[in-house]
This record gives sequence, C-alpha cells and structure tokens, in this order.
Amino acid sequence: MAGPGTSIMEEKELESKKDKRKPPKTLPKPKRSRQFSRDGSLTPLNRKNHEDGYGFPRYPGHGTRSMSIRSQPEDPCYTCLRTTVHCYNIIILIIGLGVLGIGIWLLVAEFSAREVSVLIGTNFLELATYLMVGAGGAIALLAFCGCCGTMREDKCVLAFYGATLLVTIFALIASSTLAFLSLGMTVAMKNDMQETLSYKYGVDLRKNSENRLITDAWDSLQRSFECCGPHGDANSTSSWAFYKLHSQWYTQTNMRAPYVPESCCRDGNKAICTGIETINGAPTRGPPMDKLYVHNDFLYTEGCYDKVLDNMRRNVYILGGVASIVPLLLIIGIIVVFCMCCKVRKDEFEEEQDI
Repeated sequence: MAGPGTSIMEEKELESKKDKRKPPKTLPKPKRSRQFSRDGSLTPLNRKNHEDGYGFPRYPGHGTRSMSIRSQPEDPCYTCLRTTVHCYNIIILIIGLGVLGIGIWLLVAEFSAREVSVLIGTNFLELATYLMVGAGGAIALLAFCGCCGTMREDKCVLAFYGATLLVTIFALIASSTLAFLSLGMTVAMKNDMQETLSYKYGVDLRKNSENRLITDAWDSLQRSFECCGPHGDANSTSSWAFYKLHSQWYTQTNMRAPYVPESCCRDGNKAICTGIETINGAPTRGPPMDKLYVHNDFLYTEGCYDKVLDNMRRNVYILGGVASIVPLLLIIGIIVVFCMCCKVRKDEFEEEQDI
C-alpha cells in the first residue's frame, strides 16, 4: 500500500519495479575449431562428426590431449613423395627379406661361413655374414616403420626411419669390406689348413670345443666337396696321405687302420675306403701311386684347398656384391624420406581450438 499523498501513477510504477526480474546471463558461445583443412577437405578429427550429421566437432574431455596431425595440402609434390615412399617401402621389405635370407643361407649351408672361418684362421667372413643378417632384419623391420610413419605423417617416425636406414648402410658397407678383406687371407690359408688338420683334427674332442668345431668343419668340407686332406693330387703327401703321415689323429690310433676318416669316403664300402679292409692300393699303400696298385673307387684322393678357395670366392662375391648394391637403393630411400619429413607439419589438437 502507498502512503498518504502518493499518487496512483507513482503506485503503479513502484509495483512494476518490484515485479521485474533480472534476466539470466547468456553464456558465451564456444569458439569452434577449424573443421576444414586448407585444401577444403574435412580434417581427420571432424570427418566422423560430419558424417554423423553434426556441424561441429566433438571435443574430448577436459585435460585430454590429442596428437592428431593436420592434413597436409594435397599439392602434387607432396602426393608424389607420399606415393613414392609407399612403393619404396614395399621394395625395401622385399630387399630386406632377400638380404636376410642370403645371410642365413651362408650361415646354415652345409659348409657354412663359420666353418670356412675356422679353417682359414680368420673370422672376417663370419663377421661379415652376421652383419648382413642383422642389416637384412633391420631393413625388413624398417619397411614396416616407414609405412606407419607415412600413413600417420609423423615427423619423428619418419626421421627415425631415415636415420636407421643410414646406420644400416654403414653396417652393409662394413660387411662388404670384411668380406673382401677375407680374400686377402687366402695366401696363408694353405698353411692354416695343414696346421689345423695336423694338430687339432680328432684330438681331445670331449674336452676341447675348438678341436671339435675344427673336426666338424673338416668333415663337412670333405663330404661337401668330395676331397680329402689339405691340398694336392692323388700322388701328393699333402692330400689323402696327410692323415697317416702328419696328423695326430692317426698317431693316437697306434699307427693302424683306419688311415683316413670316413668323411673322405664315397657311399659304399667304408672298410675298403678307410683301409680297415686291406687292398693293394690306397690308403694302405702309397703315395706315390704305382701303376700296379689297385684303384680305390671309394676314396677321395684330391686335396681340398682349391675347392675351398673357389667356394670362398663365390660366397665373398655374393656377400660383397649384395652388401655393395643394397646401400645404393637405401640412399635413394633416405633422400625421399627426409624430403617428405621436411614437408610434414605436426599440429596438436589443443592448438586448433580456443576454449
């Protein structure tokens, strides 16, 4: 009620002021992030929302950090680089598996690189083969990393990919160098073969692992290449006759049969081959081989040096050739990957929005 002396108009104004309520504050609209990349296409984050019918992005919860990468401008140069890297990764995967397979073959062959190293007195060829196996496995693994880095357009993954390819190149170059250096050891290889066969073949095999490895290497060599002894022909004292004339293996048998190990024999009568069953000929008699002697059809009479040398050269040329050619292909990949790496720009999700 109005007091005395108050007009009717003043009373109405007072009542209207009391009934008026303060309007609620309107919340500011959130700033929307850019839904489209510079080339007009949807960004990876908003593509799903657009397909669902939403015209705005769904933001992650508070404190969540997204590492999505901004779509690159689809310029011809970038598209060409990305396609090249994809194709290159497939080629690199095939090359890596091939290098790995060649390295494993050289290690597990009947007369392997390890056995050659034991007989020639140097492990250059064995180390070169292990480096080749490691490089082949790394190349195959890197091909997968390269695919991931290209699809994600991740600068760090691509940089790691290129740097590791560079390290792999150095490993292959080292493998090629060691392989060809092993050829320089062939001058002393003949003496090393005679020494191992004279003092270590078949001696103290239970306790001495080195002698056991040398014995296995000689047996594998003689079976694989159908030879017997270090070097020389049937009339040489350094071929099949080396066992009974110069080896401790024969001395510890009290100078009796067998005169040669069974690895010097063809398939057939091993007793005649080793001299347990005596015939008028090798290995019981000779050298030199007289015309009246009976020819032993079961005994290998040629020495092994020339055949080992030919096998070693073949393996070195295979290993060195592969380890020399593959780095050239890897250099091309490194150039392409680092060019793409320079064009990739990473962008965090929190920098795309202003909340």
